[in-house]
Amino acid sequence: MSSTPPHQAIYRRWRAQTFGQIVGQQPVVETLQNGIRSGRTSHAYLFVGPRGTGKTSMARILAKALNCSDLRDGEPCDACPSCVAIREGRALDVQEFDAASNNTVGDMRELLPRVFTAPSDLRRKVFIIDEVQRITQGWDVLLKTLEEPPDHAVFVFCTTDSSGIRPAVLSRVQRFDFRRLTVAEIAGKLRTILDADGRTAEPEAIDLIARLAAGGMRDAESMLDQLLATDSGALTADRVREVLGLVEEETVEAFLEALVSGEPMAGIDLLDGLEERGRDLRAFTDQAIERLRIALVASLGRGTAGGLAAAGPATLAAAARRIASIDPTHPGPGGLRLQLELALLAPTEAGSPALPFFPVAARSASTPAPTPARAPTPAPIPAPIIDRAAELPPSSVERPEGAPPPAGKPAAAPPATMERPAAPRKLPESAPPQPPTARSSAASSPASSPAPRATAETRTGPTLQLLLERWAEVVEVISKSPPTKPLILACRPVSVDGKVVTLGFPEAQSFFKDVAERRRAILEDGVSRVLGIPVSVRCVAANVEVSPLPEDPDSTRLLTEFRRIYGDDVVDVGDVG
Repeated sequence: MSSTPPHQAIYRRWRAQTFGQIVGQQPVVETLQNGIRSGRTSHAYLFVGPRGTGKTSMARILAKALNCSDLRDGEPCDACPSCVAIREGRALDVQEFDAASNNTVGDMRELLPRVFTAPSDLRRKVFIIDEVQRITQGWDVLLKTLEEPPDHAVFVFCTTDSSGIRPAVLSRVQRFDFRRLTVAEIAGKLRTILDADGRTAEPEAIDLIARLAAGGMRDAESMLDQLLATDSGALTADRVREVLGLVEEETVEAFLEALVSGEPMAGIDLLDGLEERGRDLRAFTDQAIERLRIALVASLGRGTAGGLAAAGPATLAAAARRIASIDPTHPGPGGLRLQLELALLAPTEAGSPALPFFPVAARSASTPAPTPARAPTPAPIPAPIIDRAAELPPSSVERPEGAPPPAGKPAAAPPATMERPAAPRKLPESAPPQPPTARSSAASSPASSPAPRATAETRTGPTLQLLLERWAEVVEVISKSPPTKPLILACRPVSVDGKVVTLGFPEAQSFFKDVAERRRAILEDGVSRVLGIPVSVRCVAANVEVSPLPEDPDSTRLLTEFRRIYGDDVVDVGDVG
């Protein structure tokens, strides 16, 4: 009685077993083959690239090449006992680890005895460690061994994000960058798989799968495996959309036309229909962004200029900024559906700024932004100074000197920020002095905020000195949003390069940097409003000194909450340089 062999996933059956079977990574293949051929191999490699681009497969092939007994011009034979044992996962001297779940100091200590033990069957021991960006303190144990390993040991680290790996580690490895695969490369392998399995598919269906894979071969093979299991007939593009929960291109086009032309009800009706049919709004948002990108490129002269591209690059760019600012993982009320509706309701003028879909301080389109007064010359680390003048009614600020207060209201003392004889506001030397009443009126007028500085530095980009001078205003503006208040209080300006502002967060509070990256649009909007010119913000973990939070109820409450959540991670950091 014969038994049917168990089904094996396509991406496992079609995993590359030799350098020649690797798709789309020719520079990496050639470099590794030349090293094997000449005997100039390293003791540690780092493979960096998006998921599903062949990093782990390349690591296994490299392990074969280092141990193959019938090596042919740098290519493993995939037939000798060593190659077969590695291919089948039976080789004790080739060990794979997942750093996502094995990244502690204890895990690395357990690894060291295996590194220094001699190989049992093969010539070289190969340690393949995936997701190494998740290792933090564990590098302290492994660093010395990585610098001077035994002759029989080789490390291959794989990661999708090398920014989290220490420079001391990067200096001890040979780095290879894996690129995303093109649609043509993915489609070519999918056709090979279909031909080998005796299946047929429409060219449009294959191209659709290749585009949805976003450069990852494993994702494309997994989708193909799912689609082939649903039907034994020919694979069609409509079947691909139905099984994967995609939206028809006509519907995506209609939604984008509503977004660009400012017809929110038409777009909301389309969203109603998608939810009734059970379509995934995340996938729909990805489709909309991709289609809008194609139309934007076409409007610039590459591709067909008709259809959506006829709206012009400025209008399409404004719409793209609104929809690209959507956070599909935002768990707030309304979720992704509400964010798509807000994108439909946003202004449609060309060049309008992207609207951050976060709980920032709300204001109507006709209401000017709050106008914090210019701070006095700051200390080396400025503290936020709240200007109460912006909160007063216009009548109370513009009333002539000596005039009585309104009936029924006692005369109030002027705000502290409006009379500071010890630290008067400095004006440019070329500007004539203003009378006191004119300065007070200008400070409280919404039209004068933020204070314009028509200098060469603001036209070409701010300077670090200008940013430090106005940092108190930046802190005040961004602190109006509760989620970003602890972020702006925790960072300090580090450098200004053109129109790119680098904000440094203490190394011991790097979690602030990760949160700030997700809310970077709010930080950019606040800094740009205060400086009067658009800037980009880059967040880094740096050796900065952060002064204590101001002693006010809001700051005390925020500090208490962060200590409750993060324990002792929230501390003041001194200069350790």
